[in-house]
Amino acid sequence: MAEILCPSCQHFAPALDPNIARAFLGACKKKEAPFLLILPKEGVTECPVYLKAAKPAQVTHPAGAGPGSAATAAAPAETRVVFFYSSAATPGEQFPCDPKQALSLLGQLRAKGVQCEARDVAKQKDLFPDYHKAVTGPSAQKRPVFGAKGALEEDFGRRVPALMIFEGDRYPTEVFPRMDRELNRVLGVEEALGRLLK
Repeated sequence: MAEILCPSCQHFAPALDPNIARAFLGACKKKEAPFLLILPKEGVTECPVYLKAAKPAQVTHPAGAGPGSAATAAAPAETRVVFFYSSAATPGEQFPCDPKQALSLLGQLRAKGVQCEARDVAKQKDLFPDYHKAVTGPSAQKRPVFGAKGALEEDFGRRVPALMIFEGDRYPTEVFPRMDRELNRVLGVEEALGRLLK
């Protein structure tokens, strides 16, 4: 029997839902990007985009914070942080954020050597690709507020400023604001940046 390539590929995302895992191995993040290609249980034995490599370094957590909590004590070299805000819109009350404070914290993070970017969505025509990444990138355990039951595409970066943390991949591993299961509350952009700084 041929060896299944996918589990050792850096583009592989395993199925996390136990019901889906009964029928599907997981998904390929590259083959049908920006969408996911769902892989059957048998997996792929030959693939033109197969790339055998170590998984991206995981974010380390400060003392007292579990794996469901935000951000890191020391950000790995491949970590990239992108903040989406609008200079032409005021953030809403449901998911409050102070863009000026967030930009200040982003500057402090940049001074520590972390690759940071601030995007003013007031100057960006098409937000769908970034919104799509925010909705589909993070695992189910780290589900951001964006989606059908939360902030919609038109809110992204405008009424709800967003922070994405990438770890050497084209999709973010974490997106803020998001609901934190351990804290049992929403974890906002400024708090996530503050945790990254510690």
